[in-house]
Amino acid sequence: MIHQPRARQHGLTLVELMVSMVLMLLVTLATVALYNVSNQSYKTVDANQEIDDTARYTLDIIGQAVRNAGYQERIGPKSVGVDEADAVFGLGTPIVWPIWGANNSQIASTTSATDFGADTNLNGLNASDTLVSRFFGSSDVANPTVADGTMVDCSGRAHPYPVGSLALGLSAFFVATQDGEPELRCKSFNPATGLYSASAVARGVESMQVMYGFDSNADFIVDRWISSQDVTATGWTNVSAIRVGLVVRGSPGSSQGQSATASENDLYPLGQSFTGASTEVGLKFTPPADGRLRKVYSSTFLVRNTLR
Repeated sequence: MIHQPRARQHGLTLVELMVSMVLMLLVTLATVALYNVSNQSYKTVDANQEIDDTARYTLDIIGQAVRNAGYQERIGPKSVGVDEADAVFGLGTPIVWPIWGANNSQIASTTSATDFGADTNLNGLNASDTLVSRFFGSSDVANPTVADGTMVDCSGRAHPYPVGSLALGLSAFFVATQDGEPELRCKSFNPATGLYSASAVARGVESMQVMYGFDSNADFIVDRWISSQDVTATGWTNVSAIRVGLVVRGSPGSSQGQSATASENDLYPLGQSFTGASTEVGLKFTPPADGRLRKVYSSTFLVRNTLR
């Protein structure tokens, strides 16, 4: 048998080299594209979970504050020496309605012991509203000057029975910015210092809108939903429910893009059908094209309004 010598390749032609380079480039591009898609999907899923957690926590804190609104012990501890009657809640200085709010506003002062009101000069972040809840604390039976831990404000501070009308528990919510990031803040009263202070509740809350369920005939049924700007000075006694809507945003790069149709990008914190024909600023939120994922959440809470 005659064996033919094996052919040996001594090199590549220019055409073969260019073809191999193109194939490697295509494989590299496909790998990078797949990585980018996977990375973007991971960011979106991660941001989606983070936003859900933020909204759930935020609405839980607000809901607790609303359920506390108007709570009071009818007779204070004898050792305190004060019997705070229903008259504590009402129109005074400061305003001490059990539930109260202001449209398109932020809290004006964070340190004054007599001013926990809202600055209503149309400067709410993204036209966000302010929501205020007042309530009596509850004292320990053995030591009336110490809170029993059952009545807690939005900062997590337990309140004892008040020694005066200005010592009522307070949970006041508003939206502001810190280091360029929007956040929901809470203003509360510290019985130990006699002063009010603000603290962060949740980062990423970009807008908070509040509407009030108005019960005009004291039958405990909401007749209509109105903005705080439509509630008269004494109309807060007729508020039997509130609806809170939030817009919460994720980290940069968490969005997978916006619709080419501008109107499809609009968000409605309280729900588009709930908004109806109202033209109130803030009920529609148009997000910027900044690559952030945004979601809308809303919840409705009943109010303990002892003044009806």
